[in-house]
Amino acid sequence: MSLNQSLDHLSPKRQQALARARDIILEELKARAESRGTSKAKRYRLLKLILFGQFARGAGPSDTPPGTKSAMHLLVIVSHRDLTGMSAFWEEVEDRIMNDRQVKCPVTLIIHTLPDVNRHIKDGAYFFTEIITQGIMIHEDMEPGKDGLPKNILARPIAPDPQTAHELASRFHSRWLKKANLSLQDGRFHAGEDIDENNHAAFCLNQAAESIYRMFLLTVTQYAPASHHLGKLRSLARAIDPRIDDAWAPLQKPYSQYFQLLQRAYLEARYSSDYETGADILAWQADRIELLINLAEALCVEHLDRLRAGYGEQNCMSSRTLVSGGDDR
Repeated sequence: MSLNQSLDHLSPKRQQALARARDIILEELKARAESRGTSKAKRYRLLKLILFGQFARGAGPSDTPPGTKSAMHLLVIVSHRDLTGMSAFWEEVEDRIMNDRQVKCPVTLIIHTLPDVNRHIKDGAYFFTEIITQGIMIHEDMEPGKDGLPKNILARPIAPDPQTAHELASRFHSRWLKKANLSLQDGRFHAGEDIDENNHAAFCLNQAAESIYRMFLLTVTQYAPASHHLGKLRSLARAIDPRIDDAWAPLQKPYSQYFQLLQRAYLEARYSSDYETGADILAWQADRIELLINLAEALCVEHLDRLRAGYGEQNCMSSRTLVSGGDDR
């Protein structure tokens, strides 16, 4: 499966940013292999680097929600499963890319092995088929196999069965919507003057936001990364449908700090004695999460309706075929 490799739709500045991001990933992966020193680590490879989202579409400033920067989204296909579990390592890579003077924009890396990606493609998962059909190849390891033929081949995307896709999406939708509402309810209930209760409320609200992003991503794309990083989940959701980010707009001071506080709550609200929040902050977060739930719910219902319409159309076509077949016999 060959991907588009043209970056002509991007400005020279963005092309330079992408090249720099690729170089940083290759540098960090090489340094990681050398630091481990094992024979297995020495075989660590970046097999493919695929750009998707706003940069791949060539989105301009008008396509970006107020108060946010255009984000760089990259599917990083690696040679060994060990590399997919190194979350701390990849977060450091993301930070280095984002803070590099030639990049200076938010970046989200999605890390998978080639068998994982091909399995998702063969299952018809929208997230991966969209990347493969609309993404741009930034880097590709062209090393041939032992037989001299190309290896590391991407599977060819297939259209998912509408009925199966609808059933799966419906289960994701109902499960994660319930989790989000329960966590939001707990967050509102425990918000008050007591430090411990406020911190517990902050964690509950973090879980409500995470759950609703998972609901949206899984319902619409059949994929959500194995990450509790609220900023990453938000960025991916925004790449799928920018309308979902209206829940946080306008994200300016002090509200941008309130979102960061919500993001930090996953760990710090439970384990750090330095984490501090208050009833007014929690109330703002809860109100925004309620709005996020309503927005995500509407977008999910919109997607489920499309799947249902496709399923109904498929049934109608099958019925017409059966009727036609009966007349011909």
